[in-house]
Amino acid sequence: MTSRDILRLVGFAALALSVGQTASAEVRNITLQEAVHLAVNQNNALKSARLKVEENQQKKAGEHSSYLPKLTNQSNLLHVTDLEKVVIDPGGLGHVGGTLIPPVGVSLLQGNKNVYSSGTMLSQPVTQLIRIHHQNQIAAAEVAMSRDDVKKAENEIALQVHAAYYGILIAELQKKAAQQQAEYANENLRESEEDVRRGSALKVEEIGGRAAVLEGKQSVLTADLQIADLRTELNDLLGLPLNTQLELDPAVPTTFSNLDKAEYLKIGWEENPEIVAAEETVKKAHAGVATAKTAYIPDITAYARHSYQDGVPFLVHNFGTFGLTLSYDVFDFGKRRANVRAQEDALAEAEENVQKLKEDVAVSIEQSYNKVERTQSLVDVARQVVALRDENDRLAGNQLTYGVVQVAERRQASAARYKAQADLLQASLGCLLARAELEQAIGRTPGR
Repeated sequence: MTSRDILRLVGFAALALSVGQTASAEVRNITLQEAVHLAVNQNNALKSARLKVEENQQKKAGEHSSYLPKLTNQSNLLHVTDLEKVVIDPGGLGHVGGTLIPPVGVSLLQGNKNVYSSGTMLSQPVTQLIRIHHQNQIAAAEVAMSRDDVKKAENEIALQVHAAYYGILIAELQKKAAQQQAEYANENLRESEEDVRRGSALKVEEIGGRAAVLEGKQSVLTADLQIADLRTELNDLLGLPLNTQLELDPAVPTTFSNLDKAEYLKIGWEENPEIVAAEETVKKAHAGVATAKTAYIPDITAYARHSYQDGVPFLVHNFGTFGLTLSYDVFDFGKRRANVRAQEDALAEAEENVQKLKEDVAVSIEQSYNKVERTQSLVDVARQVVALRDENDRLAGNQLTYGVVQVAERRQASAARYKAQADLLQASLGCLLARAELEQAIGRTPGR
C-alpha cells in the first residue's frame, strides 16, 4: 500500500468520524409536555410495570378457565408379579358315566401380568364453583392493583421529569449569571492591576480580584457539572441515549385550574392510585376470607369417563362410567379455622391501611397546597427584584455611556440582573413544581 493510499484511508476515517460526531451532536427540541409524554411511553421502569399488568391478566385468564369442564386422560402400564388362580379339582364340575369332569385338577390364571389401562374423563366442578368465583375476584383485584401501580409510577416519573426539566432551566440561567459575574471579576481585576501599576491602589486589591476571578470560574464550572448531571438524568427518564442533546423550551405552562383544598382532598381520595390500590387490596382480602370458608364445603364433581383396559380379569375392554364424586376433609386439626382467621386479620389490616393512606394523602395535599401559596408569594417578590435590577442595569448602561461608571460596575449590574432573573425563574419553576406535586398527590399525572 502506497503512502497516497494510506492518506486516503486516513481522510475517509476522519470524514466518517466527523459525520458521526455531527449526528451525535444533533440537538433535539422538546417541550415539557412532550418530555412527560415521552417518559410515560418509553421509561424502562414503566415498561416493567406494564408487563406486570399483562402477567396478572394472564393469571386471571387462567383462573377464569377453572369455571369450564376439564377433559383429562389417565393411562397406566403395569406389571404384576403374580396372578390369582382359579383351581378346579378333579370332578369339580361333576361326572358323567363314572368319568370325572375334569378328570384331573385344573389351575386357571386370571388376567395378564402386563396390564394396560386408559381412561378419558370429562369433569365439571360443582360446589367448587363457589371457590373458583372468589379466586377470580382475587385475580381481578391483582390486575387492578398492578394497573394502579402503573399509574403511581407514571405520576412519579412525570414529577421527576418536571424536577429535572426545571432544574436544567434554572441551572442554565444561573450559569449565565455566573458568567456575567466572572466577566465582572475579570474586568475588575484588570482595573485593579492598572491601579496598582499607577500606585493608586494596594496589592491586596489585586489579590482580592484574582480570588474573585477564580470564584467566578468555580461557579461556572459548578453550573456546568449540575447541568450535565441533570441532562443525563432527564435522558434516562425519557428513555433516550444518555448523550442526547436536548434543547428545552423555557416557556413552560403557567395556567392551572385552582380548586379549593376540600375539592383537592375529595379528588385525591377518589383518584390517588395508592388509595385505589389499597381499596383493591380490601376487595382481595374479602375474597380471601370467602375462599378460606369454602374449605368447609365438600368438593362435588360431575364426570363422564370412557375407559379401556387389557389384562384385568372379568372386565370388558371398553366401558363407560358417569356420576358424581365427593371429597371432604372430616377433621384437619384446626387448619381451616386458622386459615379463615388469618384471612380475616389480613382483611382488617387492609382496611386499616386504606384509612392510613387517606390520612397520608390529606397531609400531602395540605403541604403541597400551602407550598403553592408560599412559592407564589416568592414569585411576586422575585418579580419586583427583577424590575429593580433591570432598571439598575439600564441606568448603569447609561452611566457607562457618559463615563460616570467603569466597565466593571456595568458588568456587575448585568450580573445582578441575570441573577435576579435566575431567582425569578427558580421561584416560578418552584411554584410550578409545587403544583406538579399537588397534582401527583391527588392522583393525576403532572404535565398530561
